[in-house]
Amino acid sequence: MPQMTIIEAIRSALSEEMERDERVLLMGEDIGTLGGVFRATEGLLAKFGPERVIDTPMAELSIAGIAVGMAMKGLRPIAEIQFADFIHAATDHIIGEAAKIRYRSAGDWTCPLVIRTAYGGGLRGGPYHSQSIEGFYTHVPGLKVLAPSTPADARGLLIAAIRDPDPVLFLEHKRTYRLIKGDVPESDGVVPIGRASIARPGTDVTAVSYGMMLHETLAAAEVLSAEGISVEVIDLRSLIPLDRAAILASLQHTGRLCIVHEDTRTMGFGAELAALAAEEALDVLKAPVCRVTAPDVGGIPVSPPMEEFVLPNRDKIAAAIRNLVTARRRAWSGADPTPTAATTLDPWTRSALEIPQAASMVEVDMGRVLAYQEAHQAAFASRGLELSLTPFVLEAAADALSAFTEVNSTFEGDHIRRYGNINILLSIADGDTLKHGVIEQAETRNLRGLAQSIHAVRDNGETTSLPAGGTFSLTDLGQDAALFAVPPVLPGHAAALRVGAVSERLVPKQGGIALVSQVILTLSVDHRVLDGATASRFLNHIKAFLEQYQ
Repeated sequence: MPQMTIIEAIRSALSEEMERDERVLLMGEDIGTLGGVFRATEGLLAKFGPERVIDTPMAELSIAGIAVGMAMKGLRPIAEIQFADFIHAATDHIIGEAAKIRYRSAGDWTCPLVIRTAYGGGLRGGPYHSQSIEGFYTHVPGLKVLAPSTPADARGLLIAAIRDPDPVLFLEHKRTYRLIKGDVPESDGVVPIGRASIARPGTDVTAVSYGMMLHETLAAAEVLSAEGISVEVIDLRSLIPLDRAAILASLQHTGRLCIVHEDTRTMGFGAELAALAAEEALDVLKAPVCRVTAPDVGGIPVSPPMEEFVLPNRDKIAAAIRNLVTARRRAWSGADPTPTAATTLDPWTRSALEIPQAASMVEVDMGRVLAYQEAHQAAFASRGLELSLTPFVLEAAADALSAFTEVNSTFEGDHIRRYGNINILLSIADGDTLKHGVIEQAETRNLRGLAQSIHAVRDNGETTSLPAGGTFSLTDLGQDAALFAVPPVLPGHAAALRVGAVSERLVPKQGGIALVSQVILTLSVDHRVLDGATASRFLNHIKAFLEQYQ
């Protein structure tokens, strides 16, 4: 079998189907002489002529509308939308017309249309050339949505899509175009729509993915295999129709499900897979379903480091699966529990009576942080924000919680529950008033975002003496605070961090004595969940983050 890249496999499928069926034609922006922005149609204009390889204006609405009309009149159009980010302009024709034609005509009319588009991040395209759009279009009855991950599947599924009597949205992850190579059958090689494949067999966890994330998941599975964790990786290939049977069959012998996709988390395609597991496989699940996704941000950042931070990768997937295999089945009760004296106590009393606690502390040199603060104070003030030391500590704590996921947890009933998001319950002083507020998904916020969150807590935070919520608590009362205090671990948390006031102290340094601005950080932990060694490593991670602040 010849080796091809995914872009070569797509070009091969287009060429062969155009040779086989004269009704097949191509249309889209720059697909003729240029061969498309990714060169998927390179050479096809010379081979088939301008009546079958049609350059269009930059008008996605027209491309889709004309293609729908062609399909209903007996042709087999393949419309290319250069970037998935721009497909929404054509939504009315795709959803309102193509997907509904068979239904509204009671099967008298069909729309054999393929819409190809490049989606996904990783190529420094910024927010307007990097979107993942599957969550929008897998919601549409009457529309098939395919997302191949390998050259053989790209060719075989595209051939199947062109021959299908109904509209198909064909998603091509642009980062895989030339990165992923593989064997491609020389024969017809049609891949059935609606059939997943087992990309890697395993016994401990079922990981479900597609597109570029399939390859990141496979890389994570390879790393985990050396740790004794066997991951079965399912390549969906076809998002709609979904191969429900393949997922459920795998869950029967693994009992754990990790869903990986590049799209944002809330209402993403992975939520449907999680619902499938809850509805059809709850009796075999050994742990809650895990999702590894991009955070709920407005788009892929332009900055390369920020893009890397936002996108899921093999390290994040491996970390999530490690957590998944250590999670225990959650105990469910058929009836609402009757409140007991313990559950009706206030959080402070419950903390004292129910949680065995131990504390560790560390001294941190804040010199680099204070220098950064002084250099950027005016820029933050111009945006109406105070750059206190609190956002720096929050940033360091969120980074440490990402590295030590066991700290972001709680002791629940008879087992340890690990949280998926890092939601920090912040307590800060606002004059003579103590304010509380939860900073959700703190790991996704940069320094300015954390400063804005602190500003919001000061403006709108709770003033109750009984804070609640979050997955970890942090108290910073500013320069009026004591140098050292031990925070209580609240119910629902495994740890609490207290920030003392900054003080100048003479300390040994580089063979001499130096005046250093220091702060004492104290971490209290629930000893049922964490030991002193983990607490020390966690604190030292924060210390290194702050002392080496960039």
